[in-house]
Amino acid sequence: MRAFSLRFDFDELVISILGRNDNGLLLYGFAELVGDHEGFSVEAIHLAEGTTLHPTGNAESGRPALFADELFRRIAAVIGNDKTVLGRHAAMEWAELVERHSEEA
Repeated sequence: MRAFSLRFDFDELVISILGRNDNGLLLYGFAELVGDHEGFSVEAIHLAEGTTLHPTGNAESGRPALFADELFRRIAAVIGNDKTVLGRHAAMEWAELVERHSEEA
């Protein structure tokens, strides 16, 4: 099974807060997607001003950081959900990457 990686740029990403998609919090940056022909997961998120988020352990010395860990989870949920605009774009870019590599093989 072949592993792939993709840089997925995003802008104006809106996360749900208390079940509402208020547009007062817009995020910009890119996500590192990794996976195979069956799909991808978000490995890291790089916000526009230089902050990097990982699935867990975002505090000093790799300890949990509740806010940063939750922010990662919520951003990754938008990118991984093909019912959101950004999620559909990520899924399309991923499918194109897998197709290109399949044609090369």
